[in-house]
Amino acid sequence: MFSKLIASALLAFGAGTLSGCTWTLITAADAAGSLVQAGFTVASNYSSPTSVTGSPAALQSVCIELNQSVATGDFVPALQVALQRRGVNSAVYNPGTSPPGCEAMFVYGATTNWDKRAFSGEPVSYLSTIDLTIVRQGQILVTARYDTNGLNVDRFASARQKLDALVDRMVVSRTQ
Repeated sequence: MFSKLIASALLAFGAGTLSGCTWTLITAADAAGSLVQAGFTVASNYSSPTSVTGSPAALQSVCIELNQSVATGDFVPALQVALQRRGVNSAVYNPGTSPPGCEAMFVYGATTNWDKRAFSGEPVSYLSTIDLTIVRQGQILVTARYDTNGLNVDRFASARQKLDALVDRMVVSRTQ
């Protein structure tokens, strides 16, 4: 109770001794800090490809070659959802066992890193690079790469968000 009384007294004293301009500057700095924090939060929910080579492919279906070295469990399901939202069916197969009749092959690679989010002390893993390639009859149709390149604010975006942005630039949407 005594500490609350002292805190209230100090606050009243500080408010009384600060000019209106000083108080306005402190309030503006506090608002700017909140705005920066909100910007980091919003940016971490979006993603954009680093580079895309080739034109978007018009496909009805693809076969996705399973890559055992990609440790992110939601990667392939997120990739399949991104394709399905564009009207492209997909089937997953193990390397060397390509199903017959695949219109095109979808090959991927990805690496993860660990870092701390802004204003957080706990390190979290995130997809730091993603490489996607669509191959048809031995010819590379289109490739896409996402790379954090250090301090991208979207590095903590989900696999779904990153893959959706990449697939959007790689595949012609068949849905309207």
